[in-house]
Amino acid sequence: MGGGDGNLKHVVQTRVHLERHQPAARKRLGYLEKHKDYVKRAKDYHKKEKEIQRLHRKAAFKNEDEFAWGMMSHQIQNGRTKKKGKNLSSDEMRLIESQDATYVKFREHTDNKGVEKRLANLHFLDAERPNKHTFFVDDDDLPGNAVRDGTAARDVPKLQDCDVAALLDTHPALLGRKANRLRRSQLDKVKVQDSTVLKRATKLAYKDLYHRQERAKQLGKVREELELRQHLRTKGRRKKVVDAVAGRPAQYKWAAERKR
Repeated sequence: MGGGDGNLKHVVQTRVHLERHQPAARKRLGYLEKHKDYVKRAKDYHKKEKEIQRLHRKAAFKNEDEFAWGMMSHQIQNGRTKKKGKNLSSDEMRLIESQDATYVKFREHTDNKGVEKRLANLHFLDAERPNKHTFFVDDDDLPGNAVRDGTAARDVPKLQDCDVAALLDTHPALLGRKANRLRRSQLDKVKVQDSTVLKRATKLAYKDLYHRQERAKQLGKVREELELRQHLRTKGRRKKVVDAVAGRPAQYKWAAERKR
């Protein structure tokens, strides 16, 4: 044969040896693994085994003081290292903070309007005051005055015997009130409500006013902080002049820039 006869082996038809499939009696056991399936599974197993060994060696020789830039974009959650979410750009963060500041400002304005409305109705008349209510009474209106022997001599007036309820033209039970003290003529015409109910309603009104004032103060602090963050994301040279103290944000001063 010539030199090219060695290539005839690719032309001669040879029998293809096929692996048997799963017998019908063992069909319940599922697919019968072939040799090619075993090779694929073995290669995958050894690949994972070598990767685990490599990681073990890397962990054994790890330097605790080593820094990698991947630490900036990854974090550990439940013992696993995961990549952090996509960070927003400076413009996107400024837009979000401006929307938050707008909503907080709206809530603060709502609470301030509610405070003004309640202050118009609650005058703090029952609050403790250092001043005193002084009555000026003539000697003729005080008891103990009497005429002696047809003369104009008079006894010494007694202030402790003065009837204050009669001077104020009200009921003695209402003398303790600093406000809403009705006269006797009004008591005959108006039906007086229970004082306990009035005190409870007044107390709830003052409590609501106090909560709204405190919430408005807190919202004001949050708004100032959001506005400061929004300004800090803008361009320009700045310098801190006052540090943050007692719930107040820090104060910055921006350098003047000449506009074209």
